[in-house]
Amino acid sequence: MTALMAAVMGAVLLGMRRNYPSGIQGLLLWALAPMACAASAGVYAAHGLLPEILIAQTGNALLLTGCGLFYFGTQRFLERPVTWRFWGGIALLSLALLTWFFIRPDYRVRMVLFTGTMTACVLAHARLLLWHGARTERGFAAWLCIATLLLQAVVLVLRGAATFWVDTADASRFTPTFVQNAYIASYCFSVLLLSVGVLLMSSERVRQEFELLATRDVLTGALTRRALLQAGGEEFDRWRRYEHPLSLLLLDLDHFKQVNDRHGHLVGDRVLAGSAAAIRAALRGTDRLGRYGGEEFVILLPSTGADAARASAERVRTALLAHEPAPGVPPCSASIGVAWAQPGDTSLDTLLARADVALYRAKANGRNRVE
Repeated sequence: MTALMAAVMGAVLLGMRRNYPSGIQGLLLWALAPMACAASAGVYAAHGLLPEILIAQTGNALLLTGCGLFYFGTQRFLERPVTWRFWGGIALLSLALLTWFFIRPDYRVRMVLFTGTMTACVLAHARLLLWHGARTERGFAAWLCIATLLLQAVVLVLRGAATFWVDTADASRFTPTFVQNAYIASYCFSVLLLSVGVLLMSSERVRQEFELLATRDVLTGALTRRALLQAGGEEFDRWRRYEHPLSLLLLDLDHFKQVNDRHGHLVGDRVLAGSAAAIRAALRGTDRLGRYGGEEFVILLPSTGADAARASAERVRTALLAHEPAPGVPPCSASIGVAWAQPGDTSLDTLLARADVALYRAKANGRNRVE
């Protein structure tokens, strides 16, 4: 039943892969992993029908393959180098040693070799998720996979250590001992739990992709107008509640309409994208850049007073002038209006209106300036 459920989980992952964005990698390897583990159960079920060495080595190879595929799928998913050559070499060496101890039978040594190889792969997988997955995914699924892998490693280590107390040299995997039964059951359960974990990780990544599309302007990478106004409203409420300084900049690229008229909208898009990148490089980590509309951008400056806001605006203006666009893309400058929260302000719209007045004053005074 466990093998059938693992095969079903693999089929589900395989089917979901067709409907997921191509940017989400590793789903194919994740889908094949539980299928390989399920296939090993089918091979072991042929006990008594085929030579023992053929059954054992084929089943062991499929289990090692399933363990490796889970690991390699996570490497692809997290966009890390896939170390299949290294682990493939370790697996082949392990299988070769296992074969030798079939020729000179000792079940206990085979158990230590197999559980040791599996433990090394499982711990490497857990380490990868701890160092990269838990930081980038920030969700329940990554921690579920980490907990499952660590539990799996503990079970493997205990089984390998216990073999010298509960097994004999001529024992087999079907010897009815409590330790062996607990080992098989816990390992099968961990395969299912890991399959669920990677399925949840892929689903969380899809959700993150949709959230990114909903809050980020595709062309410039800046916040969308809606996301910007929401973030600005939250910052305004924080200012009103805690009286932390709050400023914003309203920025308009100078003569952008002429860029579109002379060079076309494709070049205009490249100007917008390059300008947004130059602006972002001049901001602090806490500042938020949003596309307000067309060639207008708003920059939220939390915990920033009037003088610091003017300095930030000048830094952004200078960064745009120093930005070297790609060949065939004209340079551009910007006019910037500065506003900051003051007693009596009732909403973020008040700051935006003041910044808009300052922006038009900068345009009237010759553009490429801060007001």
